[in-house]
Amino acid sequence: MTTPGTEGPLFRAAGLTREFRRDGRVVRAVDGIDLEVHRGDQLGIVGESGSGKTTLIRLLAALDRPTSGQVWFNGQDVTRASSKQLATLRSQVQIVFQDPRSSLDPRMRVGEIVAEPLTSRLIRRLPDTPRDVRARVAEVLELVGLEPQMAPRHPHEFSGGQRQRIAIARALAPRPRVLIADEPVSALDVSVRAQVLNLLTDLVRQEDLTMLFVSHDLAVVRHVCDRVAVMRQGRIVEHGPLQQVWDAPSDPYTKELLAAMPRLAVT
Repeated sequence: MTTPGTEGPLFRAAGLTREFRRDGRVVRAVDGIDLEVHRGDQLGIVGESGSGKTTLIRLLAALDRPTSGQVWFNGQDVTRASSKQLATLRSQVQIVFQDPRSSLDPRMRVGEIVAEPLTSRLIRRLPDTPRDVRARVAEVLELVGLEPQMAPRHPHEFSGGQRQRIAIARALAPRPRVLIADEPVSALDVSVRAQVLNLLTDLVRQEDLTMLFVSHDLAVVRHVCDRVAVMRQGRIVEHGPLQQVWDAPSDPYTKELLAAMPRLAVT
């Protein structure tokens, strides 16, 4: 196992399994996954609904605990981490969720929403956490293409694409190393999907981020990622450089996804 600060994988999962009990039976949402994600990777995690994509990223981000197996982040076993260690992880790994209407508290002002990751007692103590909260809120709003003067407004005053930009700003606020995007454009109008995808691509490069991008749509993943892991029934059935998987898929399920792509493509 690597130690923090070495050049090993940023994330490593070994034998990762997560079971749930539903209607009296055991469902294995993630089934014995081994995976490495390295610094600078833009990894797309692709599969149909129910394939285990969201469960996998929740395990990697330590938002859930595996039934068996382990996850390491920067060489540290997060499946056995203390609250302080988890605070460090959560400052460095931020998530943008699918639907900004449900992920943004409608009672809070935009400035409060974006500042929220900076106000956690544990995260606030970390040395890399920005100290000037107001200045950092203004900075990240500008990064995502919004005016700092919008901070006093509420989420319902914005369009769907603007709300997702607010969610991205919130994720960037604590200066994370990893951005996890869970179907970040699937709830948006087709007309604004490309704008948000282009924004994510620019931010990943500008902020030197590692990104895990979850989608059911290979066309979307091709737009923002350089590697892809294809999931089916809780397992990774294909994993490699995106262009290699695109040009010469080895698994029949990947071929099915590619064949369906004209119906799923973003315009």
